[in-house]
Amino acid sequence: MIRPLLAFTALLLAPAIGAAASLPTANLHWRETGPAAAGGRVTSVAGSSQNPHLYYLGAAGGGVWKSNDGGASWKPVFDHESVGSIGAVAIDPSNENTVWVGTGESNPRNDVSYGDGLYKSTDGGKTWKNVGLRKTQYISRILIDPSDPQHVIVGALGDVFANSTARGAYVTFNGGKTWSKTLDVGPSSGVSDLAMNPHTPNVIFAGVWEFQRRPWTFRSGGKRDGIYRSTDGGRTWHRLTGGGLPTGITGRIGLAVAPSDPNRVYALIEAKHGILWRSDDDGTTWKLVSSNTLVDQRPFYFSHIEVDPSNPNTVYTASTSLAESTDGGRHFKAIAQNVHGDFHAIWIAPNDPNRMIVGEDGGYALTVNGGQTWAFWANLPIGQFYRVGLGNDNPYTICGGLQDNNSYCGPSNSLDIAGITNAAWYAVVYDDDGQWAIPDPHDPNIIWSDGQDGALFRFDRTSREYTFAEPYFTSVQQDYDIASSPYRFNWESPIGFAPWNPHTIWFGGNVVFQTTDRGLTWKPISPDLTRNDKAHQGPSGGPITHDVTGAEYTDTILDIEGSQLSRGEIWVGTDDGLVQLTRDGGKYWKNVTPPGANPNGRFETVAPSPLQRGTAYAVEDSHLMGDNAPEVWVTNDYGAHWRSITNGLPHDLWTRSIRPDIHNPNLVYLGTEEGVWVSYDRGTHWQSLRNNMPPVSVRDIRIQPQFDDLVIATHGRSIWVMDDLRPLQQLPNAVKAGAMLFAPRTSYEYNLTNNTEGTYTNFAAKNPPYGVPITYYQAKPQAHVPLLAILDASGRVVRTLKGTNLAGLNRIVWNFTTAPPVQWTGAANPAFAGPSDGATVVPGSYGVRISLDGRTYVRSFAVKPDPQATETLAQMRESYDAFAELNNLYSSVDTMLNHLDRIGKALAGESTSGGSAVREALATARSGRTAVMAQLTANYTNGEDSVSRPGALRENLDGALSSLQSFPVQGIITQAAAQFYARIDAEYRAARNAYNAYVRSLSALNARLRAAGARALPVIPMEP
Repeated sequence: MIRPLLAFTALLLAPAIGAAASLPTANLHWRETGPAAAGGRVTSVAGSSQNPHLYYLGAAGGGVWKSNDGGASWKPVFDHESVGSIGAVAIDPSNENTVWVGTGESNPRNDVSYGDGLYKSTDGGKTWKNVGLRKTQYISRILIDPSDPQHVIVGALGDVFANSTARGAYVTFNGGKTWSKTLDVGPSSGVSDLAMNPHTPNVIFAGVWEFQRRPWTFRSGGKRDGIYRSTDGGRTWHRLTGGGLPTGITGRIGLAVAPSDPNRVYALIEAKHGILWRSDDDGTTWKLVSSNTLVDQRPFYFSHIEVDPSNPNTVYTASTSLAESTDGGRHFKAIAQNVHGDFHAIWIAPNDPNRMIVGEDGGYALTVNGGQTWAFWANLPIGQFYRVGLGNDNPYTICGGLQDNNSYCGPSNSLDIAGITNAAWYAVVYDDDGQWAIPDPHDPNIIWSDGQDGALFRFDRTSREYTFAEPYFTSVQQDYDIASSPYRFNWESPIGFAPWNPHTIWFGGNVVFQTTDRGLTWKPISPDLTRNDKAHQGPSGGPITHDVTGAEYTDTILDIEGSQLSRGEIWVGTDDGLVQLTRDGGKYWKNVTPPGANPNGRFETVAPSPLQRGTAYAVEDSHLMGDNAPEVWVTNDYGAHWRSITNGLPHDLWTRSIRPDIHNPNLVYLGTEEGVWVSYDRGTHWQSLRNNMPPVSVRDIRIQPQFDDLVIATHGRSIWVMDDLRPLQQLPNAVKAGAMLFAPRTSYEYNLTNNTEGTYTNFAAKNPPYGVPITYYQAKPQAHVPLLAILDASGRVVRTLKGTNLAGLNRIVWNFTTAPPVQWTGAANPAFAGPSDGATVVPGSYGVRISLDGRTYVRSFAVKPDPQATETLAQMRESYDAFAELNNLYSSVDTMLNHLDRIGKALAGESTSGGSAVREALATARSGRTAVMAQLTANYTNGEDSVSRPGALRENLDGALSSLQSFPVQGIITQAAAQFYARIDAEYRAARNAYNAYVRSLSALNARLRAAGARALPVIPMEP
């Protein structure tokens, strides 16, 4: 029986350990799960004219990616910077290793994220330097002078939620060492686009755009908007008026100059009348050439145009569709209709107009034949998830809704050696923006999911049936003017389940709806829980173009969460700054909003504690109101009093989500616009838990209780998991003790598949490491690398593992196997030296032992079979015994081979000067050794050698071991298999006897060698 040598007391319910010092969490890593089946919004694309395989792209929230193989694979190159929202990417046309990146997306929809200025790399994206413009926040375009790469012009849209003096155009003439702001038309207007002709780089055009967003609407257009031109490289500017340009207020402007004709300029202009204007005289006069909405359907979100480098009449526009004109903009047709829509970026190779890359809401697409056909590889995990839902199956299911890319579900562990590929994910909402998606806690085959604006679906994975289950169907008139509807639904309408009754489901509008019959009928269980401000419920957009997609619907509920401790306790957060609570299942509601909360902020999460009654955490995000400060509160008395808990957070960090731990009441996780933070004292102090995660907006945080995994939804890098939270939960006590071995969680011997074909161009995320994660803490490295002993239920060591020796947390994984057999060091191919692992152990009770700082720790844990396994424990034991016996035979064979190698080496060094008798004896010994070697192994060099010459005992053992494995657990032993193993055993005995006879025959030779003054041969017999 396993007996701990040092007692361990978790003390998890003790008060928080007081000091504000950060705890060492950096060695715990996040695991990216994907998917990449549906990408996210790509805002900028760039390629090389010199290298047709080189591309960069910038994602709305997923950083910068680089491809060296024409898009077949991509690598993130911006993950170590402080922000992940990208507005512009440009490659120096004279040096492809110099790359400029402007951070902060400039397509200012409701989910846009900020940047922190301009970055430059001079080594092809390996390293980056921030070269200024930190306050611009949203950068729209970067122009590089092809004749002088030190001359760079940058357009900044600036803060889209508040007035900002950083809006405008900037220029540098020394490669970014210093900047001058040369175009400034006021704090409410920024630059939407820039354009220059590479042959006349001193002539530059800029689109100036007034834009500001509020939660319920946005304003696109102002009196000072328009096209500005510089003729001195951006030093000075003047506004173009008259000459055929639209009069009155204009909005967003997209610009392009024809490289083959510097007098040809195109302008997409958001105006009351018309869409596309063209100038044939360098901007002096203009004419309206198209009013076709195909060209620019939602101006504030798109408005991008490019011209074919060799033909001034061929024009491409990026909008809901990618459109092409071949007659100078008069007529357009949609192209690239086989790829995702909503296009935001176009790059055309200057020296080959047939080669293009575009960025859109689903990722990117490439063409090499001028747009006749397009290719897209599903290999970018830049999904923009809003929420994440977790199943209670094993392995558990992960679900979530993505911006403009439906809702998807996939496994936390695909049980596939290839990893978690796109094929492991499946869509549960089609042709919609996905928002929430949650497996039904009563039936994991049922997925509840919603699209934007209250479109609720119930999906049966078994039958593949969809049911539209929303509680209220709005008319198109009510969709346009929600003030006329009795019910309002947010872009991200929440779904909730009653912890006390899995058949009770909630759905949030401006009231809480409840169903107990899977959505066939619903009833409101609350009054209107919002402010119901009718002034905020009209059509959004203007003053030129209305844009009513539902993204600006307000006075709605954002979160519904029931207490796991108190039946009937439901917490609600709204998008207009309210927190509401009922403790009787909805009969009576109370406004418990924290004092000082922003009246129009978004309470995206209100999370009741699963461990302490009356305690709840709330986060508010007010950046849509121009307030970027973090807003986090905790109450311990059902909202009667709240305490602000933002100490340690940056002053301008948006707070998005929060989740208290399920085992440690002092531990709280916080999702922000730049990653995850953690507190060990209930929010009094915070420290970053970003670790290996890129900078990304964390919209939701959940804990899967069976596996104790932390799962987050990111808005730009898909789903991430931190496996096994036990060390994090117990870390304060470990630090206090100086060293600690944490009790491993229950682990499962899953049977795996192997679908590794085709994973190069298709994304494959990592599964959790196969086996038992074992974690220990040490304040400082040990004098020697720690060794860990794996113990069976009797305390016998089944394997010894070498640990890591880092200060802080250390984690290794035991893969359920015993020690490997002895390996043959003389194998012709080192890959065939022998198995690296022994038998997979039988499920049961096990333990781990380690010595740290002179103290010995032992922790026990359980190993369980695959939940889908059909083998009995008795069959598993029989298989284990057979595998272990074959391993012993393998060890014996390789031991004999190693001994024969030593004999062979000694024989090769023996002199032939001992007389004819000695020479004959040596020859006999050499030939005898060869014969025994041949009986033991064929010593293949390559894997297919077996088809050209037969194997021997060792190769039969390889086959027997393979027959017992079913990736990687041993399979059931059949009668034929048992007979085969018996034949191998007989073959082994014959080979062992031949070996022993051979080494005995060396005794006479050794006597002659000693008589001749030579060294005797090594003689090591094999025991029976």
